[in-house]
Amino acid sequence: MKLAFSIFWGALFAVLAFFWTDSSQARSILYKAAIVHTMTGNPLQPGEVFVQDGKIVAVGKSVVVPSDTKVVDLGDVTLLPGFIDAYSQVGLAGGSDESTREVTPGFSTANVIDWKDVNFREALAEGTTTLAASPGTQNVIAGISCVIKTAGTASMRMIQSDGALLLSLCSDPAQGNRSRSRPDSIYIRQPTNRMGVVWILRSAFDHASRNLPFESGAMIRESLQGKRPVFSVSRTTYDLNSLLALGEEFSFSPVAVGGHEAYKMAPRLSKAKVPVILGPLSTGGGQGPEETEPIWNQAGILSRAGVELALAGGNLLTQARFAHRFGLTRELALKAVTRQPAELLRVADRIGSLAPGLDADLVAFDGDPLEFTTAIRWVMVDGIIYEQQEEGGSNEENDL
Repeated sequence: MKLAFSIFWGALFAVLAFFWTDSSQARSILYKAAIVHTMTGNPLQPGEVFVQDGKIVAVGKSVVVPSDTKVVDLGDVTLLPGFIDAYSQVGLAGGSDESTREVTPGFSTANVIDWKDVNFREALAEGTTTLAASPGTQNVIAGISCVIKTAGTASMRMIQSDGALLLSLCSDPAQGNRSRSRPDSIYIRQPTNRMGVVWILRSAFDHASRNLPFESGAMIRESLQGKRPVFSVSRTTYDLNSLLALGEEFSFSPVAVGGHEAYKMAPRLSKAKVPVILGPLSTGGGQGPEETEPIWNQAGILSRAGVELALAGGNLLTQARFAHRFGLTRELALKAVTRQPAELLRVADRIGSLAPGLDADLVAFDGDPLEFTTAIRWVMVDGIIYEQQEEGGSNEENDL
């Protein structure tokens, strides 16, 4: 019986198992495709991308290359820049929060990355080549994110170790906290409600802006001065309004993360020039821990009001397809998972577009990327192709 059981599951895994292989590549390759979305202009039809030593050297309809360059004609393939998840907890070892205090700007996710986390492979399989590993939301000022690649050697995967300062201007930091009882737990602390969250933020910002003695005050002050992005997890209209008020009071430009009810105040966000990182989009009921009101065309409403937006939270391709299906234009749906998050993370000089000098991070599709029946053929990170293939099958890219 045990033998039969083992044979059954072994056969099932042999049929269903898929894995990603690192294909050996020549140092200089010209890729020809039916369509190339550079994200810097109109799509090239057809298009060519010249890759050398992990970087993009040239992009165009007819690229001139040295005579010894390997030429790969991909046929009816569509090429896109690798997807970028601007807000993720993938790869964080030991949890995403330093929960012992309310304000922990010195907590850096760059110090707690598990480079072997299987979730990196899953993100890669979905076309995500870069993500911002961000602190969780149990602290009012949660810490500093880092921007990393989902594949490659650990020494080469870190793009930005000192990234955005994350604020939790939402109900999350107050959940579970208690007052008026014995101080026998780390949860006997502030804040205990949304008002407390705002008070702690205003107090920290005030101390930092006036150079008053305050732990990690210099880091907060630099963020308020625009030397690093300030991301704020804010979902409801109450919290988004509070974020706008704090931004105006302390003269900093925040980026709203979550933004599930941002569509209700799209004109105000546009006027204040506050970008929104939506996500994850869902067709289900209330979204997020606060179960905010669901709406399927959040992205379309925000974009029509002139709000810059990106998509985050995993499954970026599915989210882009969903957003396009319910109102976001094709161009902006693709931009929301490529160039826009790169700009918000301030790493657009490395990733997010297909242009000379940028990293060779690409996703190859066998058709229209926004069609639900289209499949990813392979994903490239720093010039190396990671091809999805059936176990035991041939790897065509190895033979290129």
